Order: sequence, then structure tokens, then C-alpha cells
Amino acid sequence: MSTLPPARACLAGLLVAGVLGSLVALAPRPLVDNAVDAWFPSRDPRIQDLRAFQARFGADEVVVVELRGDSLTEVVRLAEEVELALAEQAGVARVIGPAQAFSTELQILGDPELARDGMQFVAWAFQGPLNHSLNLLRPDLPAARVLAVLAPADAATRAAFARRLDALREEARAAGVGLRVAGQPLVNLELDRAGAEVETRSMPWLVGASVLLLLLLTRSARRSLALLAPVGLCVLALDGVLGLCGASSNLIVAIVKPLTFVILLATGYHLLVAYEDLRRAGAGGWSAARQAVRAKATACALALSTTAVGFGSLATSDIVPIRTFGWASAVGLLLLGLPALLVLLPLLLAGSGAPRSSAPSRVGGFVAALVAGSARRWPLVLALGLGVVLAGALGATRLSPQPHAIHYLAADHPLRRDHDALEADGLPLAQLEVVLEGTAPIASDAALLARVDAWARRVEALPAIHAHASLLMILREAGYRSARRDALPAQSIVADVLRAHPEEVAPYVAREGRALRFSLGIETLAPEQLAALEREIREAFDEELAGQGLHLNLTGTYALLLSTQRSLLLTMRNSLLMTAVLMQAVLLVFLGSLRLALAALLPNALPVAAVFALLGALSIPVDVGTAMVSAIALGIAVDDTLHLLYAWKHQGLERAARGTARAILLSSLVIAAGFLAITPSPFLPTRSFGALCAAAMLVALAGDLILLPACLRALRCQPNAQPSPARPAAEHAPMSG
Repeated sequence: MSTLPPARACLAGLLVAGVLGSLVALAPRPLVDNAVDAWFPSRDPRIQDLRAFQARFGADEVVVVELRGDSLTEVVRLAEEVELALAEQAGVARVIGPAQAFSTELQILGDPELARDGMQFVAWAFQGPLNHSLNLLRPDLPAARVLAVLAPADAATRAAFARRLDALREEARAAGVGLRVAGQPLVNLELDRAGAEVETRSMPWLVGASVLLLLLLTRSARRSLALLAPVGLCVLALDGVLGLCGASSNLIVAIVKPLTFVILLATGYHLLVAYEDLRRAGAGGWSAARQAVRAKATACALALSTTAVGFGSLATSDIVPIRTFGWASAVGLLLLGLPALLVLLPLLLAGSGAPRSSAPSRVGGFVAALVAGSARRWPLVLALGLGVVLAGALGATRLSPQPHAIHYLAADHPLRRDHDALEADGLPLAQLEVVLEGTAPIASDAALLARVDAWARRVEALPAIHAHASLLMILREAGYRSARRDALPAQSIVADVLRAHPEEVAPYVAREGRALRFSLGIETLAPEQLAALEREIREAFDEELAGQGLHLNLTGTYALLLSTQRSLLLTMRNSLLMTAVLMQAVLLVFLGSLRLALAALLPNALPVAAVFALLGALSIPVDVGTAMVSAIALGIAVDDTLHLLYAWKHQGLERAARGTARAILLSSLVIAAGFLAITPSPFLPTRSFGALCAAAMLVALAGDLILLPACLRALRCQPNAQPSPARPAAEHAPMSG
């Protein structure tokens, strides 16, 4: 009986290891990027509109810094310092603050001889339209606000900006002034950190928990290492594939690696169990490894192919990270994982030694009894399964997207605390950009400018809008300063403002005055609420400016990010449907039986339904973590279902239960433990992803061991009369549990 691998097998192993090792050692690593450009393809009209807007008017991502204390003098001093410090930071397009807007008034208040009675002379300036809208200075509190507009930048530039804010916060605290900060650019930075955390924290925890449980189940460090080595090499090589293809990593793409790890681990565990059973039956090391591969190669290939086809269907998504997730997971499972498991794993198992105990395990008997009992009570089991599916259908109707990425952070996160506190004070932390375009300069037409002003005031009065910055606001402020009335100034003053203050006007005027920008500060809205607000703005435009030759366009980074949240929900539903159809079609082709494909339908739907039921019952919104769980649950469920059906078809219920079903039980526990290990993450989508995936794994296990036998019995499916002659004799020896 052969104990050593032949030279041909060793050469094949060296080739596979060499390819994977080259991808690990030589290929570039993907960069982490959660910027808005990373979510949409360049041909998407929404991203094209945003880029055209940014090319004309500049940046639109705003960070708000609020200072509040007991001394107006100290608050003003620190506000000026914040303005200067942020203006010097890389990636900051412009800064708006009290020192810029009220330089003369602050000089009066800062003069020791005038400070005592100076407020009565300058108080009127702080009551104008500009300060009423932006609240740059509130002497009554006292409080000041500084707005920093950030241009698109990489994660390192944003990190440097955040560090400067931290230093300013410490300086303000030392002066007895509170400093709070919020804004989408800082949220994006936290998303970058969370994506990196999957690599540095969540993935090690998942691997560690899986390794620990695998050691407990196999009671052999050598066999555990034999399984983990090719799986780990594939996961690391997948990084190289992403880098070579120029793909960036983010919160969704980062899921590919732990997902590939658990699916390959589960598939490899089937080979490991078959190897151990053959060693107990008396086969030598290489002989057992070779026979295990021969016995399980077809099932493993079919299972990974089915899962890869399902996940690969996500490559049609409009959202770039989901598209990358789709093709990368397919590549990781088929092109990397399958060769590694079928070529490298047997070589490593051949020298790993035999199981320490030859006594039959009680696990196999327990699983066989469970499967047989489920088949006998098939009406009750089917009723329970249908009940879970109906609960999932109800939960699916209650799904809603997460309205803002700030909720990805835990409630005690400093940025989340500042955001919630500022929003509770009525501060707008999101921007909706509105552009009016005409064929002639708008500001030089006094009558048209007045009509635009009437429309802008109507829009400004909408409940969801709390701030407004535009050329009209600058002109109204000029009118207030000259006549102390919130009104547009005379046309001559309009011309003077345009000529004398080009830097202030430039962010709001383009195409030589034919395009005007209106930056609306809005409260955090759900996607449907933003859509309703946009309808109100368009209705006001139609009523106030119809027939004026103007065109209205709504855009902005926040609107696009909110569109991403909405697209996650749509993608979750559409991709899940596509994945389910493709996987079911592949099952039908590979199993060659319509009855078997129908028998697999309900068990595969069970974990997906359970995920939807949990999301709906617990009112968990759909975010970048939860959006992928249902497709992952379906992929893993189909993988295990195919293994069990293939074994049942060729071996019958008893033998499949003691061998393949036992492997499914133990591998599912390993994977569930791995997913549970990442639930302590401080990042809420990662936490939800781990918990829901662990729950889905356990439900998928119940679907395979309890519901599938009942479906087979109900549909009167019968296995082949004789085991396949291609199977080695050792496999058909009684398998130990």
C-alpha cells in the first residue's frame, strides 16, 4: 500500500504552491479606498454629474467644527486659530469661519478699550442672513462654527487632517472650550479604518477561532495545519489577484477574504474527514489521501463551482465593490481554492499521520439518527421549514437601508457622539448641491435674479433645510450690510460684489455667470426622504422659474452616498434572486434530477429566510455588512447541500449521514465559531455581519440535516441502487462517526 506521494503529484503540488506563493510574495497589495468614486463606475451618470459639478465649482465635502465655552473672547480666539490651522492643511479647498465673515466686528470685540461696550455697536452684524443661515458666531451662547470644505483626497491626507483636529481639540480643552467636529470626510476616514480592521483584527480572530475548534475536533495539529496551509495560502494569494487587477479594497471587498477562508475550510474539511475514515479503515497515508480526493473531488468541484457561479453573478452589479466581490470570490474559490485543495491538501495530509483513536465516534451515530428521524417526521419538518420561509418573506418587506454611514459607528464612538450632539442642536451635517444653468448670465439680469431669489427663499424655508450658501446669500448679506435689510442690493452693488470679491464668489458661480450653485445644508435623511425633498425643490422650480430658460440639476457627494445605501438594498434583492436562480440551475444540471433540485430548494432558502426574518424582527437596517449576508448564506448552504446530496445519491442515507453529514456538522460549527469571533468588533456592520453569518450557518446546518431529508422523503427521491464503481473500495467500508 502506497505511503509516499509519486513524483508527478509532488511536481503538481510544487506548481500550484509556486503560483500561489508568487501571488503572495510578488503581487502588489490593493489599496483601501472608501471614497465615493470607489463605489460607482466611471460611466455611471450619477458619478459623471458629480465630477462635472466638482470641475465647475470645486469641492463639496464639508467638515463642521463647533467651539463652545463660557468666554466669548476665548471662543473667538480659538475659532480664528482653527480657521488658520485648517486652511494650511493639505486637501482643504477653503475655510469659512467668523474671522473671515466678521473680521471688522471681531477686531472691535477684541479691542480691550472697546470690548466692554463694543457688542452694542456690532450685534446687528451677527443678525444678518449669512450668520442666520450658517451660525458662524453665536455671541449669546457663546459659540462659533468653522466650516472646512475638503477636496477629494486619499486616506493618508484625511488621516493627517483628523490628527490636526485632535490636536486642536486638546488645545481647546486646555482653554476650557469644548470642540466638536463632524462631517462625511471624517466618516469616510473611519470607513477606511474599518476596512483595514477586517484585515488586522476581524480576520485574525476568525482564523484563530476556526483553528482552535479545528484542533479540538481533529486532535491533531499536523492534520489541522495540513488543511489550514493551502486555505491560508489561497486567501493571501487573493490579495495579490486584487492588486494585479488594480482593484481597491473597502468594506465590501474586505469580506471576500474571510468568506473565501470559511468556504474553502468547509470544503477541505470534507476531504479531511474522508481521509481520517480511510486511515481508520487501514489505508496508508498517501493511499488514504489519494482515495479521499477521488471520492470527494467531484462533489468538491461541483460545490465550489456552484458557489462560484452564484457569487460571480454579483459581478453584474452597478456598485463597483459588489462587482469586485463577485468576481474576486469566484476567482478565489475556483482558480485558487479548488487546485489547492485537490493538489496540495492530499500531499500535506499524506504525512500528517493517522487519527489517534480508531473507535467509532458518537457524532456519526447522532447525525444518522437525526437525519433518519427528520425523514420519518417529514410533514412536521416541512411545516416548520415553510413557517421560517414565510417569516423571512415578511421580514423582507420590512427591510430599509441605513440612512447615513455615521450609524456604522458605535454610539460611544467620539465622531458619532459629536455628530449626534451637533445634529440634535439643529446643525446641518449633509450637503445637497443644486445647480441652476441658463443660456445667459443670471446675475446681470436683475429681474431674473429676483425670481431666482424668490425660488431660493422658498427652498430655504423647507423643513429639512437648515443652511444655505450661494451667490444670492452673499448678495443678500451685502444688501443687509448696506441697508440692514435681508434683500438683494441694487444692481450696481451686485456688480461691485462680483468684481471686488472674486474668491468668495468663485465657489458659487461658473460658466461666466450662466451657472449658479446653491449648497443646501440638510439634516440626515433616509433615501426616500431625500427623494421627497428633491421633488419639492423641483416643484418650487417649476412654479417660480418656469419659462425662464433655466435648467435645474441636483447632485453632491452626500446624495450619491445615499444613493449607494439605496442601491445596497436593491442589489441585495436583485443579486440574491439572480444568485438563487443560477445556483438552482447549476444544481439541476450537476445532479441530473429535477426532483433532487426541487428537494434542495427549500433547505437552501431556509438560511436566507432566517436572515431576512432576523433583519425584519430586530429592525436591523441594510448596510455594507448586512447587505451581503443573504447571498453568503445561500452560497454556503448550497455548498453543503450539494455535498450531502451527492453522497446520498451514491451511498444512501445512512452512509451519507455518517460521513458527509458529519463533516457538514463539524465544519459548520467551525465556521460559525469563526464568524462569532468577529462580533466584538467596534464597527457595527462587521459586528452584524459576523452575528448574522454565524446564525445563517447554524440555520443552513439545520436545513441540510433536518429539512433536506424530509424534502427527499416528501418528493420520494431514491438514491442509486449501487455505489458508483468509480468509488474506491475503502470508502464503502463502514465509516466511523
